[in-house]
Amino acid sequence: MALTGKRVLALARSGSSMILLQQVRCRLSLRRLFSTDPSISISNPLLSRLLQEPTSSVKSVLDSQENAFLCTSRLSLNALVKSLISSSSPKKAQLVLEWKLEKMSKENESDPDPDFYIDLIRLCGELQNFPLAMHFFTAMEFQGVKPTVTTFNSLIEACISSHNMITAFSIFEVMKNSESYKPNTDTFYYFISAFSKLHDINSMQAWYSAKSAFEFSPDLRTYEALIYGSVKSKCFDFAVRCFEEMMLSGIVPNTIILENMLEGFCRRKNLDEVEKFLHVVLDKGWEINWNVVEKFIPIWFQSRELEGVEEILTKLNKSNLAPDGISSQTYC
Repeated sequence: MALTGKRVLALARSGSSMILLQQVRCRLSLRRLFSTDPSISISNPLLSRLLQEPTSSVKSVLDSQENAFLCTSRLSLNALVKSLISSSSPKKAQLVLEWKLEKMSKENESDPDPDFYIDLIRLCGELQNFPLAMHFFTAMEFQGVKPTVTTFNSLIEACISSHNMITAFSIFEVMKNSESYKPNTDTFYYFISAFSKLHDINSMQAWYSAKSAFEFSPDLRTYEALIYGSVKSKCFDFAVRCFEEMMLSGIVPNTIILENMLEGFCRRKNLDEVEKFLHVVLDKGWEINWNVVEKFIPIWFQSRELEGVEEILTKLNKSNLAPDGISSQTYC
């Protein structure tokens, strides 16, 4: 079991046919794909002190007895790291994780629950620090804790956020050739989402096809990534295909999908398609941001097709989307 981590790194260095095919495409285009959530915060004395102390004092503060309790529980540690990240103190957040890793090593501290290590690996991903994530993975194996599919998926997430797609491919290869942690639907989603955000339509479609080949059905978040990537890549025909496929499967689109579809229709400047789409949205009572709809209404006026606009605005007035009293006169 302890050889798994070494195998991942070895594959990353040597490469496989799949890795080599995608290496050139990824090398120059990768950028930051995930952002931290600024709404996550925690108010406690340790956080306040760490924010005030210089970076060089972080580990000594954590070692002090009065702060020992605040770092022992998993929830407290996670909240502390996330709060430091959202407070624009990523270096201090990294030092907290390094301190935890050192403490685990020195005191032979372990936790039999794989989720404990998964949380730590994901925090490393938020910091875009895959090497640190790999250290936690190695520590987990050293403690005899068996990795799960979710463990490997969290490593893939950390790779992607750290712009290390080549190693992410290597981990996928390890999973694919294993018996205990085969890729699941989440595995493919992370790659689809990554290439969607990179506007790399070819790689996104390839991973979508691979997901289908493994007989995993797409879910709402997969369709959201596919449609977003297609619209931003100006490959709207594929977005329409995904939207129709999603509707046939009975999945209700979310606001993000609807807004991306509206953007795609408007980019094609086919007013009939835009009107038809908005009628479907309003008739079904789906939620869509009024500000997004409003942005495209001038297109109709430029084409002088006021009759269609009046009908759409009438429906909007009857819904809860448009501001009170909105009408075609507003745009004249």
